[in-house]
Amino acid sequence: MIEKMSECPAGMTGLTVSGTVVSRDVNEAVRMLAPVDRLLVQVAPRFDGYMAELVGGMHRACREGQAKRCALVVPEDMASEATMQGEGAGFRVFTTRSDAESWLSA
Repeated sequence: MIEKMSECPAGMTGLTVSGTVVSRDVNEAVRMLAPVDRLLVQVAPRFDGYMAELVGGMHRACREGQAKRCALVVPEDMASEATMQGEGAGFRVFTTRSDAESWLSA
């Protein structure tokens, strides 16, 4: 499931992902919000989806201009799996929301 965050810093659009999420779900959610300047996506503890699908959907959003910068916040135990999918092209992985918000604000 993908839900829009109710509280996000000015200029940022935030999403929380939980349950099973595939690339198509991310693409559709971002498309409904796009274009956005800065996208913050936080993985909830209830996430049991496919990290490669989530990261792939976020990469696509950055590549296709739906979002200029994308930050993914994951729990510590998911960080290596998320970064293994690759960063770049305006996409970064973080383990704390504050670090992600700082990078998006820069």
